[in-house]
Amino acid sequence: MKELSIVVMFDAVLVGCGVFLLLLVFFLVWDWIVHRQLVRGGPGGRYVLITGCDSGFGKHAAQRLDAAGCHVIGMCLMAEGASALRDVCSSHLTAVQMDVTDEASIQQAFTVVTDLLQPNKGLCSRMMTVMCLL
Repeated sequence: MKELSIVVMFDAVLVGCGVFLLLLVFFLVWDWIVHRQLVRGGPGGRYVLITGCDSGFGKHAAQRLDAAGCHVIGMCLMAEGASALRDVCSSHLTAVQMDVTDEASIQQAFTVVTDLLQPNKGLCSRMMTVMCLL
């Protein structure tokens, strides 16, 4: 009887591992397909919104994606940061001053973004896609 229960437990573990591997393969294939759809055709013509473009990673990402041909909407806290970003990027970049603690500032940024994008268009992406474009 003990041997039977060990065999049943072993079979259950194998089935569990098989299901896990099947789900993992399904997720990886799905992720690959979605990622391929997002970056098909390259970055040119795509609109990317990046926050924190005054300095650091946000500024670097805005510069790189602008150089790759994306239309970058860079959100900056300070007017000086927005001005500096405009100086080092092409005309594809739109620098917007936005303070997340100020409702009027958020509404102004929202208006700028909706005016730039076509109606009913938008894309939510993952950091992996951004890193592949860099």
